[in-house]
Amino acid sequence: MVSVVSSSHVFSKNAMIYFLRSLQGSRFTLRSLQVLIILLLFIATPTIFGDVYRIKKGDTLLIAVIGQPEFTHSVQVRGDGRISYFSGDFDVAGQTVAAVNHQIREYLSAGLVRNPVVLVSPVLQEKGVFVGGAVKAPGRYPISPETDIGLYRAIALAGDMAENADRQEVQLIRSDTAQKVESYDLSINRPYSDIRVNINDLVFVMPLRVVEVQGQVQTPGKLFIRGQLGIAQALARAGGVTPEADLTAVVKVERNGKLSEFNLSEQFWKSSLNGNPSAYLSDGDVLFVPNVFKVEPIYVTGYVRMPGTQRVRGPLNLSQAVALSGGFEASANREEVLIHRRDGTTVEVPFTPGPADGTTQQVLLYPGDILEVKKKFQVNWGLVSTLAYIVISGVGIIIQLTK
Repeated sequence: MVSVVSSSHVFSKNAMIYFLRSLQGSRFTLRSLQVLIILLLFIATPTIFGDVYRIKKGDTLLIAVIGQPEFTHSVQVRGDGRISYFSGDFDVAGQTVAAVNHQIREYLSAGLVRNPVVLVSPVLQEKGVFVGGAVKAPGRYPISPETDIGLYRAIALAGDMAENADRQEVQLIRSDTAQKVESYDLSINRPYSDIRVNINDLVFVMPLRVVEVQGQVQTPGKLFIRGQLGIAQALARAGGVTPEADLTAVVKVERNGKLSEFNLSEQFWKSSLNGNPSAYLSDGDVLFVPNVFKVEPIYVTGYVRMPGTQRVRGPLNLSQAVALSGGFEASANREEVLIHRRDGTTVEVPFTPGPADGTTQQVLLYPGDILEVKKKFQVNWGLVSTLAYIVISGVGIIIQLTK
């Protein structure tokens, strides 16, 4: 019997002879094209896989028999490490491709096919790890089927952790064990740990919650927290307040649009403030510290009754800003509005009624922002009637000409 290491040469020769004969005296048919594709696919396969790759449970194998398309099939390696092929049952898990090729050829030569030209090839499927959560480029990253990688490297493949990543809460979900979730602390100050990640495992970096501190603080912007954060702690993490800060009218804006005002000049160090649930910031909340010396402008333009500058001491929701500008004009678009932020960005947001109307308004305007109310789309019936007249007249002319 021919050894599989050398069978690639036999296969290439016999397959090429068969292909040339199939073309002889005939046109290049679809069947000839199929044979060519299989030929090109398998000529290099024994060299690549023959003595290297070992078949695993769950692999898909393509068994090709040149000249006998009815014996060419794809089979999957079962959980018991075996495959079924034309009433035969073969133990293939852990074996090389060359060894399985030898088994199939022996089986077919026993009476099914005379001198079969057989080649078995694994259908390569992308093997990789999944990395998600607070990373810069979440996704699926391929790795070699024969290896595993470390947890730190898996995260590096996804561009490393994002700024809102909770380094103390990195989860590794094993694919080979149902419901098994491992948690790791990858804080910068902790020593390196060699944590192996296998194929099809899921790495998930938990994101931190986000709150904002705006207005008269030293470093306004986002703060990342794990649970809740007290107002005093939020101001401290923002570098403290500026000399112009008005601590008598600090505004907390919750995610749902609800506003709360605090007089921190009197209550800042009192324990009663710390015990007040509303004195804590949760995910999505904004804390605004106004300026004690000036009232700052918010601009409202477009189709409102009194466009212009509205001077306020803190953030406004959209309904309040429109109300201060006299309300909408009759031709105003009441569905969507434009907000031109102080930092130069522009966003289009839906306009929803304020809390007084029974719903919440989550979009806020801050000092320096511009609210633009656009004109609603209106049908120009004069133009429509003119176009309709032209079309009808044209149809009438065409009918007369055809007659």
